Amino acid sequence: MSSFFSRRGFIGSTLALVAAAGVTASFLPSSVSAAENDTKSLVGKAAPDFDLKTVDGKSAKLSDQKGKVVLIDFWATWCPPCVKSLPHVNELAGKKALTEKGLVVYAVNAREKAPTVEKFIDSKGLKNLTIPMDAQGATMGAYLVQGIPTTVVVGRDGKVSNVFVGSGNDANIDAAVEKALAAK
Repeated sequence: MSSFFSRRGFIGSTLALVAAAGVTASFLPSSVSAAENDTKSLVGKAAPDFDLKTVDGKSAKLSDQKGKVVLIDFWATWCPPCVKSLPHVNELAGKKALTEKGLVVYAVNAREKAPTVEKFIDSKGLKNLTIPMDAQGATMGAYLVQGIPTTVVVGRDGKVSNVFVGSGNDANIDAAVEKALAAK
């Protein structure tokens, strides 16, 4: 009799564990693919305008960049993939050939304080970046950002042309920027 109840208890526990794992898995889609799906829904649509103060106190307003290609990179100092991808964003911002063709780069910081960002930028030597501070996360919300880094390319027409979520997209970002700059 005891072996029947132990076997029954084991089977019941195993079934409960499998059911719980299945329910949990159904609520946990891949974070990158879920974030990409949401943000990529903006492709082809007008880029949400923003007017943010930069880390150095200036104004960064998307609508002031009409007719230009704008690369918007959402990032934070505490995010290892952001730290990995930010030097490439800095490099793009510093390429005179690209800026002369009309590229503007905004590295939008996610909800951090200016002194933290300034210290980070100085320590990493990222001197080419214009860094709007999204202190409340409203701009990230408008762009449906769920994971960082998220990089958005806005074409000369003011529409989102490409979205990249995560790091390791340097070649794809470069190609998207070149394509957007070539469009008239």
